[in-house]
Amino acid sequence: MDKEQPPVVPKMTASADDSALRQQQARRQAAQRAARTTNPQRAVVAPAPKANQTLAIAALVIGLVAVGGAGFLFTQLQETQAALSDAQAVIRDQAVNIDSLNEKLSVTGENADLSVDALKSLLREHDQEIRKLWDVANKRNKSAIEDNTKSVSIARSGVDSLKKSQAQMQTTVDAAAKSISDANVAIAAVRQRLDRVEIAASSLPAEAELAIAQNKEAVQTVETTLAGLNATVEKMRKAGTSGDIGGMKLEIEDIQIRLDRIQNALGGTAP
Repeated sequence: MDKEQPPVVPKMTASADDSALRQQQARRQAAQRAARTTNPQRAVVAPAPKANQTLAIAALVIGLVAVGGAGFLFTQLQETQAALSDAQAVIRDQAVNIDSLNEKLSVTGENADLSVDALKSLLREHDQEIRKLWDVANKRNKSAIEDNTKSVSIARSGVDSLKKSQAQMQTTVDAAAKSISDANVAIAAVRQRLDRVEIAASSLPAEAELAIAQNKEAVQTVETTLAGLNATVEKMRKAGTSGDIGGMKLEIEDIQIRLDRIQNALGGTAP
């Protein structure tokens, strides 16, 4: 605790009332001297007060003033000491608060250092995990990219093969269409020849008329078959598929064989 300092006793000085009283007495005495000097005839000699009585009154006044001043000063001193004590108490409280705040700041700084270190460690761990994930994803994506590249290559090969197949199919369909067209030309020729034979059938024997009727029926069957083949070829062209091209070839060959037989039969019955 701080050592209390001894009270400081102020110097004793004359109060304002004492000074005023002395000035008033001095003015009165000066006025009396001036009156005696200017009007000596009218001057009235007043009996002077006794010196001891004047000194006693002055001492009493001075004492009273001194006591009052001392009392006032003592009161002021007490108030000052009380204010000083309060200020010292406030200062002590502030010092305690400052010490507590310093301790809190020190603890907070240590915690902040620990938090920063923990955050750095956490960031390092996250960075390592990110690197691991990136490596795993890179390997997986690389393998997937290679697989996709192979799939694309296979798909391209398939597309090329499909293009070749379509070209071959188109060639086959065109060949089938030509065969059907040739068969139509042949059947038209057979139809014309059959018509001529039918006109001359009146002069032929009954067996020849039967043969002509059978050939006419065969021609109608061939025409129906050719119409079906034409429709099939058109569907194949529109759909872009080859369909049962093998079966179609067999049917065209069968039609050609029938036409040859009809022509041979008509040759035997020709007039």
